Amino acid sequence: MKNILLDIPWRRLMSVGKPFWASEDGKTGFTYLITILLLLTAKTYLAVFVVRTAGNFMTAIEQKSLGNFYLYLAFSVVAICFTVPIEVYYNLTKTRLALLWRNWLSDSFIDRYFVQKLGLSIENASEIDNPEQRITQDVDSFCNSSVRLSITILDATVSVCTFMVVLWNLSTTLVCTVIIYSTVGLMVVSHIGRALIELSNRQIAIEADLRATIKDARVELDKASARKTDKSLTKAVRESKLRLTSVMDTLTNIMLVHKNIQLFTGTYNHIMPLIPAVIMTPAYMSGDIEFGAITQAVLAFTAVFNGATVLIGHFGDISHFAAIVNRLGSLEEGMTKKTDQPLHKEKDCAHARNIVS
Repeated sequence: MKNILLDIPWRRLMSVGKPFWASEDGKTGFTYLITILLLLTAKTYLAVFVVRTAGNFMTAIEQKSLGNFYLYLAFSVVAICFTVPIEVYYNLTKTRLALLWRNWLSDSFIDRYFVQKLGLSIENASEIDNPEQRITQDVDSFCNSSVRLSITILDATVSVCTFMVVLWNLSTTLVCTVIIYSTVGLMVVSHIGRALIELSNRQIAIEADLRATIKDARVELDKASARKTDKSLTKAVRESKLRLTSVMDTLTNIMLVHKNIQLFTGTYNHIMPLIPAVIMTPAYMSGDIEFGAITQAVLAFTAVFNGATVLIGHFGDISHFAAIVNRLGSLEEGMTKKTDQPLHKEKDCAHARNIVS
């Protein structure tokens, strides 16, 4: 997993992300985070309940027990009635946390870059291109991706730990199988997608360059009527087309990497549901387990597998996130080197916003 985990700029991630949690808004953020954890706990408990109920439901059908059939059917309906609102508020709270974080972080960069005029000291820095995009679009991507990926990984970890117990009670062979199968998949996808982080970093930079050159071309177009020749406009248009070609080439390379990943994961994911059935069916045929145990095994195996391979499903997102962290981290470092001040906006924020407006 070297290409996914070790290539993430952890130092820059802490530099950009940590100050929010130490701020006044961070207290509200912690409230949202605790709410998310409570909803996650409830969601996981209900998921385990649904798996066990599904197994008993199928056993009732196999045994032709009408009473148990209606009982576990009622349990399933009640579980659904609780699960849906919990998932809705779970996702809603994640969105609220991301919005709160984005508002704080954007204010921080705006205050420092414009009000404290730190942008003047880094305007010519070669690494820090298109700072206006970093303050707006990149901040939005950073906050949303930070919340989504961190909670997703936490959710996956909880699911793996919880359903591993369920799976262990059903079959130790299934536990060993899912660990080996998931590890192999992660290794293969990591190898196939090893170039994605570099490509994502390049894509973000050249997309921003394309917007900047088109903006320059628009300025030259406004000036064209006052000039006898359009050499500057022609040059700006040519530069815009070159940038566009570079964007298309990079997106094509990213597309090809994703194609290779999908070719592997398509087969890999389709084989997965067959594994628990193959392992558990002989035990059912010999009378050692009930029919519902096969259903429980398939559902529990799938939950553990999905949690253990969460990085496969978010490989592209993690690569893009690493590139975003690098862009915001370099901007923050450029301003911090000038002032040796942390990224806080607690003081003079009201005054700063008045100046900007």
